Amino acid sequence: MSTPEISIAIPTYNSAWSVGDTIRSVLAQDFTDFEVIVVDDGSTDDLDATLRAFQGESRLRLVRQANAGLAGARNRGLAEARAPLVAFLDADDIWHPAFLQRTRAALLEDRAAPFAYAYSFRIDRQNRLLSMPGWTVPPRHDFEGLLAVNSVGNGSASLFRRAAVEKAGGFDPGLRARGAQGAEDWKLCLQLAAVAQPVLVPEPLVGYRLLPESMSQSDPVRQLRAVRAVLADIAQIYPATPNWAFRNAQTTLIGWLLPAMLRKGEVALAARLLAESYLLNPFWFRSRDLRSLHWQKITTALRRTGPPIALTDLTDPDGRRPYSFLARSSASP
Repeated sequence: MSTPEISIAIPTYNSAWSVGDTIRSVLAQDFTDFEVIVVDDGSTDDLDATLRAFQGESRLRLVRQANAGLAGARNRGLAEARAPLVAFLDADDIWHPAFLQRTRAALLEDRAAPFAYAYSFRIDRQNRLLSMPGWTVPPRHDFEGLLAVNSVGNGSASLFRRAAVEKAGGFDPGLRARGAQGAEDWKLCLQLAAVAQPVLVPEPLVGYRLLPESMSQSDPVRQLRAVRAVLADIAQIYPATPNWAFRNAQTTLIGWLLPAMLRKGEVALAARLLAESYLLNPFWFRSRDLRSLHWQKITTALRRTGPPIALTDLTDPDGRRPYSFLARSSASP
C-alpha cells in the first residue's frame, strides 16, 4: 500500500447524523491522494449505519476507542496517520472541494510554514449558509496575530505538517482533565505559530457548523474556562509575549462568547465580562488587529440578508456548484 500525501482524521462522537456529509466533502476534493481515518470516540449512536454508504471506499478506515474527548480522538487520528500532511475535520463540518488543493499548494510554496489555513463560513444543521467571512483585508496571522484574533477559528480549517504537530505534542488532553476542553486546536496553532508563521489561504473553504448544542455554544462558561486556561498556558510557555497581546486576546474571546452567554441566560456574567474586557483593554481601538476584527464582524452582519441559502445552490465564479455532493446525502442513512 503506497503512502498517501495527506491523512485526514475525522473524530466523531454521536455525530452519525452529520458525519456522512463530512465524509462526502472529503471524497469530493479536487486533490485525491489522501486517506480518511474516522475515529469513533466511544459513540453510542448508529455510526455503522451511516458508514455503510461508504463501503468499498478504499481510502477510508474506521478506528474505535473508549471516549477520550476531542483532543484524545484527534491525537488517535494523528497516531494512525501515515502521510506527511495531516488535517483534522470535525464530524459536523465540511470542506469546499478546493480545500486540500489550495492549502497543500500554500505549504508547498512556503516550506517553513507549519500549517496552512483557510477562511471559514457558518452553516446550520440543514446545510444552509448562515454567513460568509467579512475580512476585507487578510488578518494578521503570525503568533501575536493569532493570539489577538484567532483567525483560524476552528479545528477544521487547517492542513498541518505532521512532523510539526508531533513535535508540539499534538492536542493537549490535559485541558479536558482540568475541566477546560474546547480550545485545544487554538493552543496547538499558537504553539506552532510561535515557531514559524503559518500561511493563510484567504478564501472561504471551510463550512463551520454553528449549532446551539455545539461545544462552545452549549456551554460558554466552560468555553471561557478553556480560553483562560490556554492563555495561562501560553503565558507560561512564552513569557516574553507582550501583555497587550493577551489583553487583545481576552477582548476578542469575551466578545465571541457574549452572544452564547446571553442565549443561555447568563446575563450577569455577560455584563461582568463586558466590563472586565473594557477595563483590561480600554484603548482596544488602537489595535489594528481588533479594528480589523470588528470591521469583519460588521461586514459579515451586513452581508447576512434574507433567509439562509442552501449550499447546493451556491455557484463558484467558474459556474461550478461546489457543494452538489450534498444533494446525494438525502438518500443516505
